Amino acid sequence: RQARHDTRHHFNQLSALAEEGDLAKIREYLNKAARRIPSLDMSFCENRAADSVLGYYCTLAKREGIPFHVQIDLPERLPVDEVDLCPVLSNLLENALEASLRTASARRQMKVTAYSHADRLLLIEVKNTFDGEIKEKEGVFRSSKRNGNGIGIQSVRHIAEKSGGASTFAFQNGTFTAKVMLRRQ
Repeated sequence: RQARHDTRHHFNQLSALAEEGDLAKIREYLNKAARRIPSLDMSFCENRAADSVLGYYCTLAKREGIPFHVQIDLPERLPVDEVDLCPVLSNLLENALEASLRTASARRQMKVTAYSHADRLLLIEVKNTFDGEIKEKEGVFRSSKRNGNGIGIQSVRHIAEKSGGASTFAFQNGTFTAKVMLRRQ
């Protein structure tokens, strides 16, 4: 969706430059846009769904100068449904990225670990640095983007519990750690 959105904006800009008849500006714009397209030669694991989520957030992190460390061992066929894995991984990485963007440049960092265990479990851990205050009350985290509770962590918890798994979230000394266990039902 984001790629379609961005492409529409690129086409609008190119159309405006074409209306002006300025071929040099069109070439310049195309060259700049082409240099920003991430290399697709990165691969993190055999599972395509997890690999695409990781690739997307790795690209965003690199674009912002955030070190992105990955230790993943996920087979092509997972012990859990990808419909559960993708929103869990996406929510965790989106939160980690947003917290990292609000952290001093020298301290920024994201670490992702995931592997399957005993053909029934999928274990995920995402760690990121943060500056500032995390607002949490009785296990419910407040959103840093708007008033109210955060939706991403609630969604992760719900998916983990629905699968018979579990999730924990901890923060101390400027590091936030999310651990999620998904189970095959």
